[in-house]
Amino acid sequence: MRREEDYLRLRAEQEEPTEFADGWGIKAFLAGLFVAFVVMPGSMFMFLMLGQQLGTPAVWVTLIIFLEIAKRCRTKLTRQEMFVIFSVTWTVLGTAIPLRWMNSFVGMTYFVRSDAAVQFEIANQIPFWKAPPPGSGAYIERNLLHRDWWPQLGLLALFTVWGRLSFFSLGYALFRVTSDLERLPFPLAPITAQGVTALAESDEETWRWRCFSVGSTIGIVFALIYVAVPILSGVLLRKPLYLLPVPFYDFTVKLQDVGWFRAVPLAIGTNIGAVFLGFVLPFWMVVGRFVGGVIGRLVLNPFLYRFGILRMWEPGMDYIETGLANQFDFWLSFTIGTALAIALLGFYTAFRQGIKAHRARTATSGSLLAPPKGRGDVPITVALLFYIAGTFWVIMLCHWLVPKFPVWILMAFGFGYTPIMSYVSARLHGLTGHTVGIPYAREAAFVLSGYKGVDIWYAPVPMYDTGGSARHFREIELTGTRFTSIFKAQMVMAPLAIVAGLLFWSFLYKISDIPEDYPHAMRFWPRDATVRAFWMTATTTGNAFFLKAINWRFIGAGSAYALIAFAVLKVLGAPTLFLYGTITGLVGDPAMSCPMFAAALLGRFYMQKVFGRERWRSFTPVLAAGFGAGFGLVAMGAVAIMLIAKAIKMVPF
Repeated sequence: MRREEDYLRLRAEQEEPTEFADGWGIKAFLAGLFVAFVVMPGSMFMFLMLGQQLGTPAVWVTLIIFLEIAKRCRTKLTRQEMFVIFSVTWTVLGTAIPLRWMNSFVGMTYFVRSDAAVQFEIANQIPFWKAPPPGSGAYIERNLLHRDWWPQLGLLALFTVWGRLSFFSLGYALFRVTSDLERLPFPLAPITAQGVTALAESDEETWRWRCFSVGSTIGIVFALIYVAVPILSGVLLRKPLYLLPVPFYDFTVKLQDVGWFRAVPLAIGTNIGAVFLGFVLPFWMVVGRFVGGVIGRLVLNPFLYRFGILRMWEPGMDYIETGLANQFDFWLSFTIGTALAIALLGFYTAFRQGIKAHRARTATSGSLLAPPKGRGDVPITVALLFYIAGTFWVIMLCHWLVPKFPVWILMAFGFGYTPIMSYVSARLHGLTGHTVGIPYAREAAFVLSGYKGVDIWYAPVPMYDTGGSARHFREIELTGTRFTSIFKAQMVMAPLAIVAGLLFWSFLYKISDIPEDYPHAMRFWPRDATVRAFWMTATTTGNAFFLKAINWRFIGAGSAYALIAFAVLKVLGAPTLFLYGTITGLVGDPAMSCPMFAAALLGRFYMQKVFGRERWRSFTPVLAAGFGAGFGLVAMGAVAIMLIAKAIKMVPF
């Protein structure tokens, strides 16, 4: 087994660019329009149906389409232009479709009137600048363009500006430290660079293009079964036909009669995209995730149930209900403890590696942060000044919206928690491709502040994790694209994304019942709404359920587990990535851990022997990118047909 430091060698295996070029222009702008008005509605539908955006598949589909258009126009797309199109696609989709559904307009229409919000007495306390009250005409008319939504629209625009400012200020500074100074490998960054390079070399028929084609074929076949059949059958039949259960196959109820499986959530994810992710991620990270998410709960939950710790579980609960009940009884507190310990260990490893990198760079170079020529860098001091100015602006806005909340807590978040945790997160992205933050730190601050009211949960508190921005800057660098290209692209496309997103969310809201008409949303939204309302009770008068769910003994047990496991792994010389993986598994969805683990075993013990270790490592990111492209092509086509069919049904004749 390998130590964490061995993954630093991955940096030396990555192909560094020798020159940089600008990729922003009319081609990227047209690609942004294509994504905003063609790809976006399909991505919204997939977000509701499968719980994930088209995301990466949409990126590769857009690249392929514009690559073919360029060929027929007797021109070509450079690698830099293709990567800017990649970035534009993510900007448009990420702005219009938030990762957390409750932050969207449609998500709030459900949450305000959900059973959870009513039962926890939250519905009538949500501030007007976040969502209209339950009796508003905006809900009666099913109209997201109603004037009662205008305050939230204004805040959305302000938040978008803040997000871009954080990316180009603090996110850029973290990249300079973790990539230029500490030389971390960022193992997931080459997926994008290799995929873009594969498309750019498609005319030359290199190995990258062949791998990309294999992945695309797999993605097309799987998408026909997993997406196209349910969507198209739903157009023609009364009920859609599912050849595979979406998003997982649930064994929980079927095995509850077996004594050992009581209170155990058992499900296997059916999206084979997890297989390609298992190929790419570090092996011991995937093993740890499997141990934490599957074996840990399979072994511990029956004991916890027999000892009376898991009290809320009842026979007949399915995978979602079982996981939610166990979360309140034990795993919520335990994962808080483990993540607190991991955060402390992250500070420790970041400090130790930072000192090593500082000494190494000092011995070989007089400048610790001298960037490559032509990359489009700016002085770190300028970036940090922008971050300071933007944070002050957000704090003033938050104080105006929630004037009774302590300003010193906002200052501590903006200038303490955010930069420190973002640095730890950037380092973990650089080492493992993923990160583990301090869970519920935001919630704990609200509770401990003594503030009473629901409005603070929706205020723009300057508490963010921008560590992922460092990985994105590494992706930009690996493709030889100037950073200024991305700045121009995001500043132009973000406003367009807001307008297009609002229009298409309004359309989907008009033509269907959300979440009832979508399998993923129908299963997960009620659970998420319950958890969200539960946390909000901590700052209301009726917070007895919250106080009952937080158990300091379980928090201490989680912290002790993480610290002891870290020490044991160090003594045995085992990889600490295994520990990070177990924490990810405990916090995440166990259903996706099984296919990822199977893929990791297949890649390590078979594929590496067939192709060779280094060659297989080169293949996997390109295969993953190809799978995303093939999946996206079929999904977008099926969704387009469905949207046209539903739009026709709305037209009166």
